[in-house]
Amino acid sequence: MEDHKIMTDKKYVIGIDAGTTGVRTLIFNAAGDICAMAYHENPLVFPEPGKVELDAQKIIDGCYFSTKKAMEESGIDPNEIGGISFTFMRSSFVLRKNDGSFVRDIIMWQDLRCQEMFPWMEEQLKKKDMTPEDFYKISGFPLCSTTWPSAKIYWVKKHEPQLYEEADVIHSIHALLANAYGAEGFIDDREDIGWWGIIDGTKFEFEPKLADIFEVDIDKYAQNAPAGTVIGYTTEIVAEKTGLVPGIPIIVGCGDHQCAAIGMGNNHEGLASLVLGTCGLLVGHSHVPPRDPNASCQVLGTPMDGQWEIEAHSNAAASSFRWLRDAIMQTEFAVAQQGNVDVYDIMTAIAGEAEVGCKGLVYLPWNAGANCPHYDPTARGAFIGFTFAHRRAEIIRSVMEGVAYDIKDMYVNLTQAGLPKFEVLRLGGGAARSSLWCQIVADVLNMPVETVECEESTALGAGMLAATGCGMYDNLQDAIDNMVKIKDRFEPIPENVAKYEELYKIFNDAYDALKVKVFPEISTYQGY
Repeated sequence: MEDHKIMTDKKYVIGIDAGTTGVRTLIFNAAGDICAMAYHENPLVFPEPGKVELDAQKIIDGCYFSTKKAMEESGIDPNEIGGISFTFMRSSFVLRKNDGSFVRDIIMWQDLRCQEMFPWMEEQLKKKDMTPEDFYKISGFPLCSTTWPSAKIYWVKKHEPQLYEEADVIHSIHALLANAYGAEGFIDDREDIGWWGIIDGTKFEFEPKLADIFEVDIDKYAQNAPAGTVIGYTTEIVAEKTGLVPGIPIIVGCGDHQCAAIGMGNNHEGLASLVLGTCGLLVGHSHVPPRDPNASCQVLGTPMDGQWEIEAHSNAAASSFRWLRDAIMQTEFAVAQQGNVDVYDIMTAIAGEAEVGCKGLVYLPWNAGANCPHYDPTARGAFIGFTFAHRRAEIIRSVMEGVAYDIKDMYVNLTQAGLPKFEVLRLGGGAARSSLWCQIVADVLNMPVETVECEESTALGAGMLAATGCGMYDNLQDAIDNMVKIKDRFEPIPENVAKYEELYKIFNDAYDALKVKVFPEISTYQGY
């Protein structure tokens, strides 16, 4: 493994984005423009309700396929590729032998089987006179989410002990991809090792005390290196499978949301970024290890030197809009498909007919349970305030507003963690294509909102790490300055801000009124 930067006069870099439903390869030039892009779908497997798995080799094969296709479609000379880096779905893990073979399929981040492990984890902490709050202070992770891979690893150790013992190495999707493209051994990115749950999050080092409490072997976990580090080079075999050439530097990448943040230029305190995709994720940076007093926001590393990243999640963001599309917009969807029109543009136009606040119609966006700050799996989606005066326009707009209220909940928790006041929010994901939604977010948060030119900000973040690692730019800040471009800016409208303040209070009052009795009863009736 190399710890020095190389220099390059190459013209292009590659960012590989291994997402949940598929993998994609993007080729960027030095200005951050997309020169080519190719995609390959992941064949997810659902062995039982609540269980989600994926064959690790199929992720590798999909990446090879997408890289080769992108290279073919670009017409770029592979000798002009300066470096390759990766971004990936976090919270999924690989069990592996030293010879590279896989012990079992990947247990994906959205798999729910580990729910049973949380009482055990609390009991293990209690044996050492520790609480979940103590765990949070050390690790920076709330002890409450089934997405965390640590709880899934404990589940494997309990229910599949022979597989746990058989595994020589536990690593993330990063090491899977980096090794497949030529990295030496299995190397994870240092910024994401907090997901293992046995880390001192203030130093990004394994904490033997936590490993002892949770009865796992530190020696099984992969080595790690900082984002931007060169850890190998493409081989002859990789070149044959991908259309590349041997000798291209393989550079440590970072998790999807850290890469999305830098891909939107979120590089310092006072600047926040928000991805409104299937779920919502709000990110801020700090020069000291932040801790949320409510222990509801997770803290990780960031590729930005000397900083930590604090994150807050929602379970349903743009997915609420998709649900609405499928529920009440079937005719428009069919017409849009025939006319090559985006049905979401139609929905946004209809929503624009409704007044701010939707005549008091409030949407609670907890169709998949509530994440930060409530962490309430029994919470359910709802519309509150219906009257005969409400039309389709109000229904659509209220969904957009309800998602924004949920984001404000996350924002409030981030500010309580001691971060400096956010001055600007960078917005990405599917919602960023809607000027109306951008304005709603600006008004609800009472904060300017900016969008960026490159919609593939996650892959761009990986591309910028490749550009930094291969010497196209001296450091990540230089890469951000040259590769991230602001597209639009939305200023909060004072009269809208005042209305949304009132409705946001109603939004929170609604949760408080429903959480004790109604939500649990509905959850019990539904059976989950």
